[in-house]
Amino acid sequence: MDELSERGRELLRRVLSRGRVAYDSLSEDERRAVDELVKLGYVKLYLELNSGRIADALRVVGYSGVIHRKFRRNYLCLALALVVPLVLLYLSIRSFTMGYAPVGIFFLLIDVGITYIAYLLLRKHCF
Repeated sequence: MDELSERGRELLRRVLSRGRVAYDSLSEDERRAVDELVKLGYVKLYLELNSGRIADALRVVGYSGVIHRKFRRNYLCLALALVVPLVLLYLSIRSFTMGYAPVGIFFLLIDVGITYIAYLLLRKHCF
């Protein structure tokens, strides 16, 4: 840490306290400190889309709806993976409260199996 300048130490403290710092908000001295921190390996740089200019970025790159379909598919997968196990869990709880313990256990076993399958599908196809 001795090779780090005082400005670099201040910026590193700021990054540690906030988690991330916008590069646009930094002064010229702080940007040089960022270069120093990256060169020494203390921080990594990430690029992120500006939420106000996503449509412009898509137009520049040339995507025509493929991204929107992918987002919709991801949300649909996430919704199905959450709704189906919750419905089965509701049915099993309802079965237990009505006095049908074997039916409740059956629904719980199906719920565990479907939840595991949904997890595998989400991990492989959606995200």
